[in-house]
Amino acid sequence: MKISRQLLLFMIIIVMGGCGNVITEDQLIGGTWLVTNGYEDGEIGGDPMCPPFNEGLEFIDEENVYVIAEKEEFVYSLRESDEGMKIEFYNPNGEMDFFKITLENENGFGLNGSGMIKTRNCYFEREE
Repeated sequence: MKISRQLLLFMIIIVMGGCGNVITEDQLIGGTWLVTNGYEDGEIGGDPMCPPFNEGLEFIDEENVYVIAEKEEFVYSLRESDEGMKIEFYNPNGEMDFFKITLENENGFGLNGSGMIKTRNCYFEREE
């Protein structure tokens, strides 16, 4: 009986630890997200570099985000990967941007480019 309780406790700890890094659409929806800094290696600071998102974002729902600089909606999706959470933006003209997304707190997240856009990075803060 003791072993099954210990096993159950261990399983709960593993599951809770794995859930801490998951970002949901609900956490992003609401308010305008403005770029305030760069974001590299998990550190906030430096010059932001993430066109076309430099003027900010407004997450409308679980699929659509308004890109202020472009004055139009993009489709986005969140997914888990071995490297952490990823966000993908799909521009209406067919272009795609892929970023690692890190939620620092309920009102701040960082983006780091991946693939061909690794140099792109920025930190967003929610303006409510």
